[in-house]
Amino acid sequence: MPTHPVKQPEWIDSAPIIVEETIEIDATPDTVWTHITDHASWPEWFEALDEVQPGSTSTGVGGTRRVVIKPLAIEEEFTAWDEGEHFAFAIVGSKIPMLAAAAESVRLEAIVGGGCRVTYRQGVEGRRFLGALMKLAWTPAAKGLAPALASLKQRVEAAPA
Repeated sequence: MPTHPVKQPEWIDSAPIIVEETIEIDATPDTVWTHITDHASWPEWFEALDEVQPGSTSTGVGGTRRVVIKPLAIEEEFTAWDEGEHFAFAIVGSKIPMLAAAAESVRLEAIVGGGCRVTYRQGVEGRRFLGALMKLAWTPAAKGLAPALASLKQRVEAAPA
Protein backbone atom coordinates (compact mmCIF):
# COMPACT_ATOMS: atom_id res chain seq x y z
CA MET A 1 0.00 0.00 0.00
CA PRO A 2 1.50 3.38 -0.94
CA THR A 3 2.47 5.52 2.00
CA HIS A 4 1.67 9.15 2.60
CA PRO A 5 3.57 11.57 4.83
CA VAL A 6 2.32 11.97 8.38
CA LYS A 7 0.83 15.47 8.51
CA GLN A 8 0.29 17.13 11.88
CA PRO A 9 -3.07 18.79 12.67
CA GLU A 10 -1.59 22.28 12.16
CA TRP A 11 -0.92 21.39 8.53
CA ILE A 12 -4.67 21.44 7.87
CA ASP A 13 -4.59 25.26 8.08
CA SER A 14 -2.39 25.42 4.97
CA ALA A 15 -3.66 22.37 3.08
CA PRO A 16 -4.74 22.99 -0.51
CA ILE A 17 -8.20 21.55 0.23
CA ILE A 18 -9.83 22.35 3.58
CA VAL A 19 -13.21 21.10 4.76
CA GLU A 20 -14.70 22.12 8.10
CA GLU A 21 -18.01 21.39 9.79
CA THR A 22 -19.19 22.30 13.28
CA ILE A 23 -22.17 21.07 15.26
CA GLU A 24 -23.45 21.60 18.78
CA ILE A 25 -24.49 18.53 20.76
CA ASP A 26 -26.52 18.56 23.96
CA ALA A 27 -24.04 16.47 25.96
CA THR A 28 -20.78 16.95 27.80
CA PRO A 29 -17.50 16.77 25.90
CA ASP A 30 -16.67 13.58 27.86
CA THR A 31 -19.89 11.94 26.67
CA VAL A 32 -19.23 12.92 23.04
CA TRP A 33 -15.60 11.78 23.42
CA THR A 34 -16.80 8.32 24.46
CA HIS A 35 -18.78 8.02 21.24
CA ILE A 36 -16.17 9.37 18.82
CA THR A 37 -13.35 7.30 20.26
CA ASP A 38 -15.38 4.12 19.83
CA HIS A 39 -13.77 3.61 16.43
CA ALA A 40 -15.67 0.46 15.44
CA SER A 41 -19.01 2.32 15.80
CA TRP A 42 -18.14 5.10 13.32
CA PRO A 43 -19.98 3.42 10.39
CA GLU A 44 -23.17 3.57 12.49
CA TRP A 45 -23.15 7.37 12.28
CA PHE A 46 -20.70 8.15 9.45
CA GLU A 47 -22.57 6.70 6.47
CA ALA A 48 -19.65 6.89 4.02
CA LEU A 49 -17.64 4.41 6.09
CA ASP A 50 -18.18 0.68 5.72
CA GLU A 51 -15.91 -0.43 8.54
CA VAL A 52 -13.38 0.97 11.02
CA GLN A 53 -10.91 -1.47 12.52
CA PRO A 54 -8.95 -0.22 15.52
CA GLY A 55 -5.24 -1.02 15.36
CA SER A 56 -3.36 -2.85 18.07
CA THR A 57 -2.90 0.54 19.70
CA SER A 58 -5.94 2.58 18.73
CA THR A 59 -5.67 5.44 21.20
CA GLY A 60 -3.06 8.08 21.78
CA VAL A 61 -0.47 9.59 19.48
CA GLY A 62 0.95 6.84 17.28
CA GLY A 63 -2.20 4.73 17.56
CA THR A 64 -3.66 3.39 14.33
CA ARG A 65 -6.88 2.34 12.70
CA ARG A 66 -7.94 1.01 9.31
CA VAL A 67 -10.95 2.57 7.60
CA VAL A 68 -12.76 0.73 4.84
CA ILE A 69 -14.71 2.67 2.24
CA LYS A 70 -15.44 -0.08 -0.25
CA PRO A 71 -13.48 -0.92 -2.24
CA LEU A 72 -10.70 1.08 -0.55
CA ALA A 73 -8.85 0.53 2.71
CA ILE A 74 -7.16 3.51 4.33
CA GLU A 75 -4.54 3.33 7.08
CA GLU A 76 -4.61 6.16 9.62
CA GLU A 77 -2.25 7.18 12.40
CA PHE A 78 -3.22 9.41 15.31
CA THR A 79 -1.11 12.57 15.52
CA ALA A 80 -2.85 14.30 18.45
CA TRP A 81 -4.71 12.89 21.44
CA ASP A 82 -5.91 15.14 24.25
CA GLU A 83 -8.46 13.14 26.28
CA GLY A 84 -11.92 14.64 26.07
CA GLU A 85 -10.79 17.56 23.91
CA HIS A 86 -9.07 16.76 20.63
CA PHE A 87 -7.73 14.05 18.43
CA ALA A 88 -6.27 14.16 14.96
CA PHE A 89 -5.01 11.62 12.46
CA ALA A 90 -3.21 11.47 9.16
CA ILE A 91 -3.81 9.08 6.30
CA VAL A 92 -0.55 7.16 6.13
CA GLY A 93 -1.47 4.47 3.61
CA SER A 94 -3.98 4.15 0.79
CA LYS A 95 -4.39 3.13 -2.81
CA ILE A 96 -5.88 6.48 -3.76
CA PRO A 97 -3.63 7.32 -6.73
CA MET A 98 -4.20 11.08 -6.72
CA LEU A 99 -3.78 11.57 -2.93
CA ALA A 100 -0.50 13.06 -1.73
CA ALA A 101 -1.48 13.75 1.90
CA ALA A 102 -4.47 14.10 4.20
CA ALA A 103 -5.07 14.91 7.85
CA GLU A 104 -8.21 15.25 9.94
CA SER A 105 -8.88 16.85 13.31
CA VAL A 106 -11.81 16.53 15.72
CA ARG A 107 -12.02 19.14 18.48
CA LEU A 108 -14.55 19.22 21.35
CA GLU A 109 -15.31 22.39 23.29
CA ALA A 110 -17.64 22.77 26.26
CA ILE A 111 -20.37 25.36 25.65
CA VAL A 112 -21.14 27.80 28.45
CA GLY A 113 -24.53 26.78 29.81
CA GLY A 114 -24.10 23.15 28.71
CA GLY A 115 -23.43 21.09 25.67
CA CYS A 116 -20.47 20.52 23.40
CA ARG A 117 -19.29 22.05 20.14
CA VAL A 118 -17.69 19.53 17.79
CA THR A 119 -15.47 20.88 15.03
CA TYR A 120 -14.31 18.39 12.41
CA ARG A 121 -11.64 19.57 9.95
CA GLN A 122 -10.04 17.85 6.97
CA GLY A 123 -6.99 18.92 5.01
CA VAL A 124 -6.18 17.22 1.72
CA GLU A 125 -3.48 17.56 -0.90
CA GLY A 126 -3.47 15.98 -4.34
CA ARG A 127 -0.37 14.63 -6.02
CA ARG A 128 1.57 16.99 -8.24
CA PHE A 129 -0.54 18.23 -11.17
CA LEU A 130 -3.60 16.41 -9.78
CA GLY A 131 -4.78 19.02 -7.26
CA ALA A 132 -7.85 20.05 -9.23
CA LEU A 133 -8.81 16.44 -9.83
CA MET A 134 -8.32 15.68 -6.13
CA LYS A 135 -10.59 18.59 -5.18
CA LEU A 136 -13.25 17.31 -7.56
CA ALA A 137 -12.95 13.77 -6.15
CA TRP A 138 -12.99 14.97 -2.52
CA THR A 139 -16.19 17.03 -2.93
CA PRO A 140 -18.57 14.07 -2.39
CA ALA A 141 -16.65 13.06 0.74
CA ALA A 142 -16.82 16.62 2.03
CA LYS A 143 -20.59 16.71 1.51
CA GLY A 144 -20.93 13.65 3.75
CA LEU A 145 -19.35 15.34 6.77
CA ALA A 146 -22.34 17.48 7.84
CA PRO A 147 -24.83 14.57 7.73
CA ALA A 148 -22.33 12.40 9.64
CA LEU A 149 -22.08 14.97 12.41
CA ALA A 150 -25.88 15.29 12.49
CA SER A 151 -26.08 11.51 12.92
CA LEU A 152 -23.47 11.66 15.68
CA LYS A 153 -25.55 14.35 17.43
CA GLN A 154 -28.70 12.23 17.18
CA ARG A 155 -26.85 9.15 18.46
CA VAL A 156 -25.26 10.93 21.43
CA GLU A 157 -28.40 12.80 22.44
CA ALA A 158 -30.52 9.62 22.23
CA ALA A 159 -28.10 7.53 24.32
CA PRO A 160 -29.03 6.86 27.94
CA ALA A 161 -27.29 9.27 30.31
